[in-house]
Amino acid sequence: MANLDAAFGLIPIRHMNGNPWNGVTTRCLVEDNYGTALFIGDPVIVTGVVGSDDTTGVGPVVNIASAGDTNRISGVVTSIQPIPTNLAVNYMPASTGGYVNVCMDPDVVFIVQDDAGATLTSAVISDNAVLASGTGSTVTGRSAWELAAATAPASDASYQLLILSVHDVPDNAVGANCIWEVLISNHTMRGGGAAADEGVLGI
Repeated sequence: MANLDAAFGLIPIRHMNGNPWNGVTTRCLVEDNYGTALFIGDPVIVTGVVGSDDTTGVGPVVNIASAGDTNRISGVVTSIQPIPTNLAVNYMPASTGGYVNVCMDPDVVFIVQDDAGATLTSAVISDNAVLASGTGSTVTGRSAWELAAATAPASDASYQLLILSVHDVPDNAVGANCIWEVLISNHTMRGGGAAADEGVLGI
């Protein structure tokens, strides 16, 4: 049976040491002048700029990450803190501002669906890969980012992900829209400050 085509972004599942993901996140600020919506499962990057909406410095300012080779990632949005002016939303609307909770641990394993841009085989396990961006659902609040299958996975430390395995759940198999277990390789908390050749090199 074909895999379901239903993007969900990235979801943390466990630590590299085998322990289940413990749910620990960092509260991060999204400025009210930031014009891009954020959804649960979106990858983000720390801007390095002090927030003007909250000058306490308690939590870094984040923006959506960029998809593709050499683009680093700081973590993944796991939840949105309630927005006092609109308690009904389950995502961070553009130009609104508020706080998102981000899994920033560089040793957390995530699951992500591939976008079927090419049909990947199990030979890509232990290769590096990149992400494809997508606009999430304002109904479910979930991200639409996926693993970009058309960019052939390879041993490239500047790629964003390291493919660990096929996610072992019912109704998921190698083929179009497969769900993969991945590590964020080109992570801002891993290696030095350069965008290239700082991630975990695939085999």
